Amino acid sequence: MAEEFVEVRRNITAFMASLRHTIERPFRGRAPKAEEQRERYTRTIMMVEEARIRFNTYTRYREEPTRGEWASARDELLSFVNAFVHSDVVDPAVYDRPFVLRPMISHDRDNPSAFMQMFMDGENRVAVSDALIRFREYVEGSGAGLAETQGSLTLDDLDRIVPRQQVAPVQFDIVEDRIVVASRAPKTAEADRANIQSALEHIRGSGEQLLNNLANSNCDRRLLESVSELHSQLISEGNVVKIGLTNMACGVMGAQFQEELPDAIAGMLNAYNASISLYVAQFPEWEQFTQRASLIDLDEDDVAEVDIAADEVIAFLSQHPALADPEVPKTIAHIRQFLALPGTSSKRAAFAMIRTIENLVSSIVRHSLNFFNKTTENMVDVASKAAAKLIIGLLGVALMSASGIGPAAMRAGAPWVKQAAEIVQKQIEKAAE
Repeated sequence: MAEEFVEVRRNITAFMASLRHTIERPFRGRAPKAEEQRERYTRTIMMVEEARIRFNTYTRYREEPTRGEWASARDELLSFVNAFVHSDVVDPAVYDRPFVLRPMISHDRDNPSAFMQMFMDGENRVAVSDALIRFREYVEGSGAGLAETQGSLTLDDLDRIVPRQQVAPVQFDIVEDRIVVASRAPKTAEADRANIQSALEHIRGSGEQLLNNLANSNCDRRLLESVSELHSQLISEGNVVKIGLTNMACGVMGAQFQEELPDAIAGMLNAYNASISLYVAQFPEWEQFTQRASLIDLDEDDVAEVDIAADEVIAFLSQHPALADPEVPKTIAHIRQFLALPGTSSKRAAFAMIRTIENLVSSIVRHSLNFFNKTTENMVDVASKAAAKLIIGLLGVALMSASGIGPAAMRAGAPWVKQAAEIVQKQIEKAAE
């Protein structure tokens, strides 16, 4: 684990140096002209340097920090990111600049970590704002992995380890101790909303025309159902990641049955899929999802493992309607079907399913934190016994889900899943005593 920490420390140090390098680039060879601009530039650089120095004071001279030292170092970094993005000192134009890596030593350049690879595409550099988001997520995930080495995890670690729900095809809410599918509109930039709405209206019209033509043709019913499902999601303006995946599956199915379609309808279907691809590309959530999916290293065994875990979750939730609305297993089953897609599409689908189950675990655990605390303090009264049974049932779902995807989630950059499963197991055992 010491080697893992060395990589984490190297990545964090390289990011901080690259952030300073990115800020400095516009001023190389010429000093900022206005006094106010010079002052903002100086204070911005000082913010980065102070964060780097604080991080080093906790980690530089340790082969591997203690849990407390890492927690302090992690908190310093997260505080820095929050302070930086909300600071009145930082020039707003900085956030839109391409994030540029500092010159790297040959070893790091030839053998980059998965984290650093996200910033190495010279032709499609991410903006500083996106780079900071990825850095924050990396620090949070790395902190969970390092905490595991410092002894048995406790309830106190849970709130820090388990992230909020992330970009995925599905997010969940817990309403009256019952899991439901969350309905959240995709986020868009205000400047893009008019264009996005116009594109959506065009796609809806094209979809209705395509469905009418498919219904009057001799096409395979599975293709008609696939297009109908995609059209329904667009009508409801649902989760943009789910729309993107459904469109991908619809395109694959359309290619399989293209020879059975009249040329005019085949052309309409191809244009429809292409339009939706352009539509979802306008959403930062889809871009973030696809970039993350392209970086993970999953093989066929991982996909099969995720498929088995999803099947178990779907079966359990279907058999226990008191714990979940029927739409929950139905929606997870819809995502699961994408695992059968060929080639690299199955890798993206596996990442989608991992993130979906991560969100399921996160929603349950965070909802149950208050109950955990009451259990620890022996404050569960008689009136809450019925709720306690439901909470224990939900925790069982979380434990089964986390255990099922644990190894694949680790390779997908979510080490917290394994640690969360350990803590949940302990809490279930305590509640059963």
